[in-house]
Amino acid sequence: MDLAWAAFDAAALRLNYLYRLVDLTTDTPADRAQRMKLAGETARLWDEWRMLFLSDSSGDAS
Repeated sequence: MDLAWAAFDAAALRLNYLYRLVDLTTDTPADRAQRMKLAGETARLWDEWRMLFLSDSSGDAS
């Protein structure tokens, strides 16, 4: 499970880095396509985080 969390963290850091490279003030078709691609990756990472969180039993509050 730790390896899965480490892979998720690496992907999240990469996504954060990629967002820094995107110019959010322009609205060309290429810029919109890049933002949509990153939005899709954000949704994928959210689903992956949720799956990891729900399957990780090491954080039980019992």
